[in-house]
Amino acid sequence: MKSMAIWLVAVVVVCLDLSTAHAEEQPVNIAMWKRFTLYGGAQFYTADGEFTNTVEGEDDIAIDMGDLGLDETQATPVAGAIAHFWSRRLTLRFDYFGYHDDANATADFEFDWDGETIPVDAALDSNLDLDIYALNLSYNFIRSDRARLGAGLGIHLADVDIGVSGSVSGVVVASGDADVLAPLPNIYLTGAYAFTDNILTRASVGGFSLKYGDWDGRLFFVNAFLEFWPWEHVGIGAGYRYVDAHVEYDPGHKIEEYDFTLPGLMLYMAVGF
Repeated sequence: MKSMAIWLVAVVVVCLDLSTAHAEEQPVNIAMWKRFTLYGGAQFYTADGEFTNTVEGEDDIAIDMGDLGLDETQATPVAGAIAHFWSRRLTLRFDYFGYHDDANATADFEFDWDGETIPVDAALDSNLDLDIYALNLSYNFIRSDRARLGAGLGIHLADVDIGVSGSVSGVVVASGDADVLAPLPNIYLTGAYAFTDNILTRASVGGFSLKYGDWDGRLFFVNAFLEFWPWEHVGIGAGYRYVDAHVEYDPGHKIEEYDFTLPGLMLYMAVGF
């Protein structure tokens, strides 16, 4: 995995060198081909998540977001950047998005969490922090004034932290945290089309499944966006992003599993130059 990250960094550096070593084509007057585009906004989720944290010899009980009282509808910030290099042959894209919530609920059944038992009717205090950082590099085998289609490699870094504590009559009887920082590589297909100089659509789809060492993970994502650029350097956009991921960590003495889907509408503003 480290070698893949090093490879991606090396490719980006080479792209930057080539972009300065060779005269780049004159940019067309279309928002899709801005050399650099930055965006920020919000995603409105209808999320679903299931988590297990099983110590060797104990029963495997799955806990979902509803069991912990976590709100499955949530709005959180998103941000990212797009850059084109080497006469528009290469496109580099970075995205950040996540899900954050804390909640109180009552345990409907007894379950073990991080080696401790939380009894029925215990008062639950839980929190979930999920951050995803995605970096993708694609080669555009189709690139015209109004269309772009490419394929590439990338990585999604999933940072998951979930904490649960159970109290009876105001006394904490069990408390534990589970966290994982999982790199999930992906291959993907990406494209864009400009209907006019200031109205365009972007889309991408990708995924991967990989088992290495103590890790086993899979990832699938798809998104589509429509943008309107009423000004030369400022645009607004709306779209839909869907991410489905499974991460399993098994160091031998316990098994942690994280399954989550993050579908939702996105609204954002973009700046390009």
